Amino acid sequence: MATDRPPRRTADRIAQSLEGTGARIERLRMGVVAVVVSAALLVAAVLFLGRAVTVDPTRRAADELTVPAWAAVSVADETYGSRWCLGECRVRMRTWESEGTVEDTSAVYWEAVLAAGWSPAEPGTCVGGIGEEGCYVRDELYLELWVVPVECDDRYELCVGSEVTAVVAARAALPRLAEDRRAVEEAG
Repeated sequence: MATDRPPRRTADRIAQSLEGTGARIERLRMGVVAVVVSAALLVAAVLFLGRAVTVDPTRRAADELTVPAWAAVSVADETYGSRWCLGECRVRMRTWESEGTVEDTSAVYWEAVLAAGWSPAEPGTCVGGIGEEGCYVRDELYLELWVVPVECDDRYELCVGSEVTAVVAARAALPRLAEDRRAVEEAG
C-alpha cells in the first residue's frame, strides 16, 4: 500500500487535538463571560426600575432633607392621593418637631432645602399658610415649608422649640392644595 502522506507522529496528533480543544474552551469561556455580563446588566436594570416603581417621589423628596438631630426630634407623615395622579395627585405632609428656636430651625431647613436641589418658586405659586417660610420647586415636585413655635399645654411651662411642616406634592396637585387652603380659611 502506498500513501501519499507520510505517517503522522503521535505527538502531532496530540498537538492538533489539543489545539481544537483549546479553541472550544476559549469559545466556552467567552460565552460564559457574555452570559454573566448580560445577567449582571439585567439584574441592575430590574433593581433600578423596581426602585423607581416602588419608591414614592414625594417620600424620597422629604427624606432628602437632611438636618441636625435637634431639628428633627420626631417625625410624622400624612399622605393622600395617588403617586401617578390617578383621580387625585399624591400629597405628603411631613411634620418635624425641633428643639431649636423658630429662627434657628428655619435657617437649618432653608439650607437643607437648597442643598437638596430645590429652587424658590414663583410667589404666585405658593399656596400659603401660617408661619410660611417659603415654597420651592424641583422637577415635577412642589415643596412648601412652614416653621412655627410649638404650642404649650401649660402656660407656666417653659416651652422652647418649633414645629416644621413640609408639604411635598406633584405640581399637578397645586389647584387641590389651594382649594383645601381656601376651605380651611373660610371655616376658620
